[in-house]
Amino acid sequence: MADIIVYTIQQNEQHVPLTVRVEWQPNGSIKPLMYWLPDGVCYEVTFIYEMTHNAHLKHKGKGVRFKVKTEEMVYTDHKHILHETYLFFDDNFFCGKNFIDERYKHGGKEFIPVTLDVLPDGKYNLICFKVGGTLYMVENVISIEPRCSYKAGGAGLCHKIKARSVNEDNDRPAALYFEVNKWFIVSQTDSAAHNLHHT
Repeated sequence: MADIIVYTIQQNEQHVPLTVRVEWQPNGSIKPLMYWLPDGVCYEVTFIYEMTHNAHLKHKGKGVRFKVKTEEMVYTDHKHILHETYLFFDDNFFCGKNFIDERYKHGGKEFIPVTLDVLPDGKYNLICFKVGGTLYMVENVISIEPRCSYKAGGAGLCHKIKARSVNEDNDRPAALYFEVNKWFIVSQTDSAAHNLHHT
């Protein structure tokens, strides 16, 4: 059985595995949006009180912990119940040191927000991303491999995907790069519009 990396803790100290939808922001931080329990019950994160690196906690582990206020997403007329809980991401993948600063900027590189579902074992599914205010839905992930982009001046995990703008019916190939703790695309700087580039 795979290790549980993403979880919450119940009162009896039992680790409950979670699937968490997060927005990975252009500055490298992550924002939990909602999560699912193993029985399929979904909670929306309505407020984030704090984010703490697990290395600063008593058990001195890897990754980060969020203290959040959540609301159960039930589609009834009954009053929704608010909860306060902790969300644990026990892997340093979620708190990479941010040394990607002004020195790493390049005319062909654009850091973007990416939304993904993080599974209990730490694997993830890409959901959508924004480029220049346009939302793209990820239709299919073709491959994931280490790769550099000479046009963008960066390197990391290259995700070759097919994505579709919410304003269009057709999908198109693209590439998303994960570099240390940020997501970027190769942008077409010679165009006034923000277009996806697949190299």
